[in-house]
Amino acid sequence: MPKARRLNLSTPAAAPKEREKRGMPKISPIVIAALIVIVVAITGIGFAATSGGPTSYACLSIAHQSGGLQITTSGLLHYLKGQYYVSCTEGSSLPGSTYTTSCLTITPQIIPATIGVGASTDYYYISAAGHPITLVGAPAPTNGTEIVTPAGISLTVSC
Repeated sequence: MPKARRLNLSTPAAAPKEREKRGMPKISPIVIAALIVIVVAITGIGFAATSGGPTSYACLSIAHQSGGLQITTSGLLHYLKGQYYVSCTEGSSLPGSTYTTSCLTITPQIIPATIGVGASTDYYYISAAGHPITLVGAPAPTNGTEIVTPAGISLTVSC
């Protein structure tokens, strides 16, 4: 019967000097970190180049189309005095800064509760600096129009 061999696992397989003798160079942590940064940067650039989907702002989605923009919303769409604006449903993300892209500007306006207590109302006014804004998927609005179920309805802007 052959004699069993015992392995000593308390010492490393090869000391650093032995590794260098065998042709395995020592890799510094800085080199490893630099390689990771390069891979992450390249991957991020690839992601940015391929992710051309719509932009979300409040309860609006803004998609770039050939020669213009398409705006959809899950909130209420209002039309008053020739201007479109949106009020978002409760629980929506409500940014307080203006959003601008191409010829489109969306400006928030917060109206405090009139009775002194209660929630304020956030409206997002849509303007296009002299470019026409067209309602698609619904009849032409009249002054005071409110679209409560905006599914399938959008605004388009030709920039």
